[in-house]
Amino acid sequence: MRVVSKDFRKLREIARSLREGNLVCAPTDTLYGILGNALNKKAVEKVYRIKGRNFNKPLIVLFESIGQLENYGVLIPKKFKDGFRKLVPAPVTFVLPLSPESPFREVFDRDNLAVRIPDDNFLRALIKESSPLFAPSANPQGMKPAENCKECYNYFKEEIAYCISGQTGNVPSTIVSLLKGAPELVREGAVKFRKILEVLVGKET
Repeated sequence: MRVVSKDFRKLREIARSLREGNLVCAPTDTLYGILGNALNKKAVEKVYRIKGRNFNKPLIVLFESIGQLENYGVLIPKKFKDGFRKLVPAPVTFVLPLSPESPFREVFDRDNLAVRIPDDNFLRALIKESSPLFAPSANPQGMKPAENCKECYNYFKEEIAYCISGQTGNVPSTIVSLLKGAPELVREGAVKFRKILEVLVGKET
């Protein structure tokens, strides 16, 4: 595992490694995560294996922008579109339906996807240079999430190609499902659900 600083001059090098199917530990706008090409099935299988993660537990996928998200067939329900635009980028994950043509249907064998546009300029630039990236927390299932590159290495050794050093908020994202007629809280996290509701539907519930 090669440790590098959070430096835009390293961006292309790290992006190339991600495109090749390697995994990268990195600080996100929430926790340290394991990043990988979300369109590469082998990379997806590898992250499940090294984390000991249940294959029925979906991965969060990070996107650079709303445009990129829509280009890959992720559907934002029309009634929530204005609110969604106001809420991102942010440490909020939305579960959204996939179009029949979305490549993520084949990769994950699902008709919906948990997505986030991270509130981190470096991370969004890395996604733009590489691909949409899955980003589960950097820890084996049931263990404390890593908070730095030393802890990432202790957990995963040479399974990780790079680790980007940096700070995180150490709070997971709030997860909200938009698969039904009303927003549903899946997990409370960095942003209060009531605040998200105020923006999405214009009132508290």
